[in-house]
Amino acid sequence: MKHVISLLLCVALLFTMPVCALADMNLAAGTYEGTGTGFQGPIKVSVTVSDSAIESINVLEHSETDGISDPAFEKIPAAIIEHQSIAVDAIAGCTYSSQGLLDAVKAALLSAGATEEMISRPIAAQSAGELETQTADVVIIGAGGAGLTAAVEVLRAGGSVLVVEKMAAVGGNTIAAGSALNAAGTEIQKTGTMAASGVEAIEEKLALEPRSEAMQRWQASIRKDLDAYLASGSNQVFDTPDLHKLQTYVDGDYVGKPELIEILCDHAPQALTFLEELGMSWRPQITTAVGATWSRSHQPANVFGGAGSDFVLPQYEFVKAHGGVVALEHKAEELIMEDGRVVGVKGFTSNGTPFEYRANKGVILATGGFSANVEMRMRYNKYWANLDETVPTSNQPCATGDGIVMAEAIGASLYGMEWIQMVPTGDASLNASIANEMYINAQGNRFVAEDERRDVLSGAILAQPGSFCWKVSSAYQAWDIQGGYDYKGNAIESHVQNGKAVVADTLDDLAAAMGVDAANLKAVAEAFDKAVTGEVPDALGRKVFEYKMDKGPYYATKSYAKVHHTMGGVEINANCEVLDTQGNVIPGIYACGEVTGGIHGANRLGGNAIADIIVFGQIAGQNVMK
Repeated sequence: MKHVISLLLCVALLFTMPVCALADMNLAAGTYEGTGTGFQGPIKVSVTVSDSAIESINVLEHSETDGISDPAFEKIPAAIIEHQSIAVDAIAGCTYSSQGLLDAVKAALLSAGATEEMISRPIAAQSAGELETQTADVVIIGAGGAGLTAAVEVLRAGGSVLVVEKMAAVGGNTIAAGSALNAAGTEIQKTGTMAASGVEAIEEKLALEPRSEAMQRWQASIRKDLDAYLASGSNQVFDTPDLHKLQTYVDGDYVGKPELIEILCDHAPQALTFLEELGMSWRPQITTAVGATWSRSHQPANVFGGAGSDFVLPQYEFVKAHGGVVALEHKAEELIMEDGRVVGVKGFTSNGTPFEYRANKGVILATGGFSANVEMRMRYNKYWANLDETVPTSNQPCATGDGIVMAEAIGASLYGMEWIQMVPTGDASLNASIANEMYINAQGNRFVAEDERRDVLSGAILAQPGSFCWKVSSAYQAWDIQGGYDYKGNAIESHVQNGKAVVADTLDDLAAAMGVDAANLKAVAEAFDKAVTGEVPDALGRKVFEYKMDKGPYYATKSYAKVHHTMGGVEINANCEVLDTQGNVIPGIYACGEVTGGIHGANRLGGNAIADIIVFGQIAGQNVMK
């Protein structure tokens, strides 16, 4: 989406400050424009110079995702002006946006008569400072959705909180999330409808041999509620927290801990209310996230920005407004143990300054998973043929498993580390739902039921020629539901313009743009439409449908299997207390979010991670204060 910078952003992005003029700069005084290429598209800036100095930088337009790219736009122009050089560091977590911005400023300065040597002067490294020390009731490591949710609960309970974050901005991996939260039985879910194939899917789960007392109890409860639903003649989406539990447990290959699954699914609807209380709102339609296997995925209305902004920025605003402290660019490296209890954390700032922060009540680990740590995922992987550096990740660079390493160093137990999830995604994903998508291979054929588990989808894509597929959707999804914007808030047309998506009014023309067989594509679309209406069962066994594939314009984006989520991590109990290798609680340390293991089992349902970070973030924050 092209953003014409608002007044608020102009204040943040227009930098005018005293500068040390450089006599040999030899510029032609004036204002010049330049353009660079960011992750989502062009970044356009204007740069004002005197005859010997860079005076101000104004970002005019960009297509980057709000929240994720903000640190680059906030920090880089100021650094360029301060040092009178473009040889400033890219901002961790938004490397492409940083480089696009630097290229745009460089182009403007070259237009002003600068040489590359002039504007690329080396910058002296900032020297490290003295040891930083602070104390709070609770120290939280990680400023993603789980950590900031926990911080809200600490503040609500009257405590003081210090959040330590290694990146240059809050949000962690959450701010780049696929924008869906699974919860059962909500009012929004009741607006959706369910085909007869949905009942068949439930019956299949009810026919399974129970693997635990909890599973047997869930099946009995679902049986009673399903019978009542069928007797009522309703066609709305059937769901209950117990069905959510059963699907989470079964589709996690029975590896997840039933007691944690109980908590996740019972409290997920309250997670919606928690975020609403902080100022966000939900879209009125229910959807089905990739790999969710059921229509219980709730999407935000993008009140705070695109992608996962609504799942983390409401908490951040609350934390700031209520006296919480967030220390950015502070990398935690070691938990402080005294007399068998965790009492704080040590680490270093981005310029090497050491810090030591202590907690009166406890420390909460909320550092996320390790999808971006190639060494860790290769060490623990037992399922995929290869997870080396040639396999990309959908995660932010912060997902390096720091909290897991720190916890293991104090004797914490790790649970399910071998379970690493891949997800079908590409340079552009138009929506977070599979309800109105077909997965099409290089021959123009469907090859997998799109409502399958993420590991099944990823494995099927890896088996296709070229190890990719096209995700095809129609105007029902792109325009009637999404209003022309992708789930991150970017204009879908911008993806077409930058070559990350193709569009056509007819399936024949779409096939030509994709380079696939048109007869095959039209045949699978016709069969898809018959399965939507229930005229015939889907040949691949798909159960979740919404609209037919009969309305242009049609869109297609390339998709690949990328490392997405690590289901294993620090072992916790129902109170989010960290357990040691003997199953005992380690005093003073709690954990929540993707840093933990045991909730999702061997496969995470799409949309369950956001429920996880909110539900267990609240529990961790509440219990540390008790």
